[in-house]
Amino acid sequence: MERMDGALTVQHAFLATGLGRGGLALRAIRQFPGGQALLLHCRGIQVGQLRLRRAVAAGEVVEIPVARLPRVPLPAELRLSAALDGPDLATPWRIETAEVAPAILGAPDIRVEDLHLDHGVLRGTGRETRNGLIEPVLFARINDSRARIVTVEPPVGLPEGGCAFRFALPLQPADMTSAGLSVQLYLVGQDTPVASFAWTAQGAGEAEQRVVALEARLRQVEEESSATQQTLQAALRQQLSLQQERIDAFIAAASTLLLDRLAAEPGREQDALRALLETAGPGLGAAVDLDLSAQRIEVPPEAGIFGTGWHREEIYGAEAFRWMSGRGLLLNPAPERPVAAVTLQVCHLYRAAAPALSARFEEAAAEVAVAPTPGGGHSIRLAPVGDPRPARLLRLQSLTGGSPAEDGVSTDRRMLSFAVSRVVFDYAD
Repeated sequence: MERMDGALTVQHAFLATGLGRGGLALRAIRQFPGGQALLLHCRGIQVGQLRLRRAVAAGEVVEIPVARLPRVPLPAELRLSAALDGPDLATPWRIETAEVAPAILGAPDIRVEDLHLDHGVLRGTGRETRNGLIEPVLFARINDSRARIVTVEPPVGLPEGGCAFRFALPLQPADMTSAGLSVQLYLVGQDTPVASFAWTAQGAGEAEQRVVALEARLRQVEEESSATQQTLQAALRQQLSLQQERIDAFIAAASTLLLDRLAAEPGREQDALRALLETAGPGLGAAVDLDLSAQRIEVPPEAGIFGTGWHREEIYGAEAFRWMSGRGLLLNPAPERPVAAVTLQVCHLYRAAAPALSARFEEAAAEVAVAPTPGGGHSIRLAPVGDPRPARLLRLQSLTGGSPAEDGVSTDRRMLSFAVSRVVFDYAD
């Protein structure tokens, strides 16, 4: 076989056919003797090895497991040889993007080392020994309530493959309660924390950690109650203002029409007033009408299904939306019907590249799937684990968010995570 534009050469004994969790699949072009090792390497770093105990017949398929990927510039190549400095036994397999790594190695396994508090900043080093192509995004949950993005430095490659990175989380005075401090670090996309940190004046015991979590939950309940009260007061003021406008408009219209009719029909004042009252139509601003028997119910931001944790609806240009705080409740417009899925159309995010959240249908867990949409938004699909089931409400908890006032961005003191422009309920019946 002769070389043709980088194709097979006479030294090539294998043809690479695919790359997956099992490793790099190779089909033997000719018989290859046993008793030696096949090495898979990338930029001089060995990433896989297969020792042949017997000869490989022509046409037979073997797989070399990939144990790690080094941190190298992309695109990169996986090369096959009997020695690191030996000739290639197959055409190099090209890796174009870092998204290939999870499909080969599985979910990231980050180990945190040297986690310590340094002058009000929580610092540490993360180590991923397998996936060197990862771009980690960390967030912290403070006292089991507030979520905050962690500053992560660019990862550096390890000599044996994988990568390491340093991170820092500035803490605020409000984070320290009378019982102490509790911090859990998460990798976006994973539900279990990669590291935990606790501090109290007498040492972080189990009882002290429970007190810290309890104080955080009580503070969150107070914040949610305050937000609910503000929302109700704002809605009441809006209704009173609208009612007063209607009254003023009615008085003006009634006076004009009554005077016109009295002038046109003298002596029939009572008949003119009765006819005027019969022509009064329904008021504006009625509640949103939803077809509760439809297979799919689309709910706009001004509907009343948005419970605790949601701010008032806003209109920017031609778009209406609602911001959610750290946690929020969505009421099911048809609670007696089994819910197949709920879709949130996200139009704005606060200090995050993509939504990250957990959800529960009442007390049952929900599967969360996030996908980008045209125009820069995102779609969040929430489905109950298992079969569809009736649910009275949906509990949402954002893993990212913050307050613009606390971050020095604006004077807005609200807690913001993401904003939705539409909620769609899909039912199983």
